[in-house]
Amino acid sequence: MEWEDAFEILDSILPGETVLLEYTPSYIPEFVLKAFVEYSKERKVPLLIDDDFDTLHTIATRARFLGVEMDLSGAKVIKTGGKEEEVGNVVARVAFHPDAGVYIRNYEEAGRRVLGDAQYPMLNLVLGIENLFLFMRSSLNSYQLILSIQRFLGNRRRKAFYLVNREALETLSSGVLEELERISTTVIKMNPYPTGARGNVKKSVNPSLTGKKFDIAVRGLGA
Repeated sequence: MEWEDAFEILDSILPGETVLLEYTPSYIPEFVLKAFVEYSKERKVPLLIDDDFDTLHTIATRARFLGVEMDLSGAKVIKTGGKEEEVGNVVARVAFHPDAGVYIRNYEEAGRRVLGDAQYPMLNLVLGIENLFLFMRSSLNSYQLILSIQRFLGNRRRKAFYLVNREALETLSSGVLEELERISTTVIKMNPYPTGARGNVKKSVNPSLTGKKFDIAVRGLGA
């Protein structure tokens, strides 16, 4: 299997954890999404994707150009904002508002409906959250959003993975990346190579995971 080590890392993440997956501009999102879809199918774990501002549509489209095939029909999707056609099984739509308090209320209401009917624990992959921070009105609003993420910590109904563009967050002056690293129970830095991605666990509540490295390799690319 191309990603056996990656699957073992996912197995080791505890329900209720918040995991930060950091990457720099590359095709890492496409490889990560593929791995999560395959993990969900193989382990029979339900997959919930948070799709902020059509990020899922963008990733799925680029994956097709790369020749990376994946079936997203079984993935439940909570969609915030965006105008592109729906990808996956969209079970809730959230209206974006630049006032963090309004947006958080909208999201939490939708999240309660989706998680209330779910098989637990779900694998929750969050895509495009850096876009939410970029659209926030102020540093205070950004911190309100960080606190809302922190409140989900310990929610054993999900294992949460936030895939974030490190360079996009570093352009913000409010220290968002540092705060996300602080509140996350596990931090994994992802680096690209031509046919996949390599992960390095920089921080974990599980001491045996810290320092571990793993590859996500997609069969057939570069052949």
